[in-house]
Amino acid sequence: MDSIIMYKDYGEIEFNIKSVMDKKHITINQVVKKTGLHHQVIRRYYEGTVVRYDKDVLSKLCFVLDCELNQIMYYKKPENR
Repeated sequence: MDSIIMYKDYGEIEFNIKSVMDKKHITINQVVKKTGLHHQVIRRYYEGTVVRYDKDVLSKLCFVLDCELNQIMYYKKPENR
């Protein structure tokens, strides 16, 4: 049985917020105004560079974008397992 500790590529969480925002014609500034979150926080999620995910931020994004969590983020399996 393979150990998760020995396995190096676990896949990754990817964000699709940019696509959802673009389809709905919503800008980062609009999301900032509607959520009260800092511009830099929204930009990190938008660009997919966020390292630690905050459930309150994700909840606000889903509410403002009127979407489900799986529309703005998903798990990408590793290519070579």
